[in-house]
Amino acid sequence: MLSFLNEEESLCTVTGLSEILGEGKQKISRMLIAMEKDGLIDRSDSRRPHLTEMGRQKAEFYSERTNVVLNHLLYEGLDISIAEHDAYAWALYSSDETMSLIRSQERRYKAKYELRKTETFDGAELCTHLGDGEYRFPFLIYRESVHDGSNLSMANAGFEHPCTLSVKDGKGTICLHPLNISARSFITRKEMNGRVRMLKYLSNDNFIPATDDGECITFPADVLKFINIGAGMGQILHDSVCLKMQCSVGTVHMPESTAIFTIMI
Repeated sequence: MLSFLNEEESLCTVTGLSEILGEGKQKISRMLIAMEKDGLIDRSDSRRPHLTEMGRQKAEFYSERTNVVLNHLLYEGLDISIAEHDAYAWALYSSDETMSLIRSQERRYKAKYELRKTETFDGAELCTHLGDGEYRFPFLIYRESVHDGSNLSMANAGFEHPCTLSVKDGKGTICLHPLNISARSFITRKEMNGRVRMLKYLSNDNFIPATDDGECITFPADVLKFINIGAGMGQILHDSVCLKMQCSVGTVHMPESTAIFTIMI
């Protein structure tokens, strides 16, 4: 089908396809007969078979999949001859979920390439390069100061990992799913269970309350400040934004804390 879509019409004959695909004419003929039975090929003119409308739609479907996978494998450093061979298999057998993940990765690669010469930018700029969709990113939350040899915040255990960046109409939103966490009370030193609440994000020197619907805490992606680090395969987009958080057991037992939320792409 892809040959009919991409090659010149004069080559899409039994003889032409045999040369293009490196297969015997009898095998090509049998394949065309089978495709005709499936409604993919019109062979009313045996010398000039062509795709039906359904065949064209199928061919375009697999062509898009093949190109996405091929670009992905080439970016990951696979030899082009192997990448071309495997791209067809991936396009044919991969689930929609797998293809969605690969497309998401391709958009990230494209965004990183387009932003390669921009030293600093914000989340709004990133979203214009990513395009609409949902993206899953690993994140870390750091304390402002080092404690017990580490500045990792206990808030990392208070959210599902990774987070989600949702982009719609060019505007992005970060979504964090809170989890129940256990910690010792600041006053009684007894173990208490709670949930992150009253999260605020820094925007224009002011802390703004994030939206909390009970299942997801969200804040706008445009408050993220990115730095472009490295180049080529080693390029990393590193963001940060200052957050303030409280726990549901109250500030008496667990004081409000300030932390730095970071994503690396």
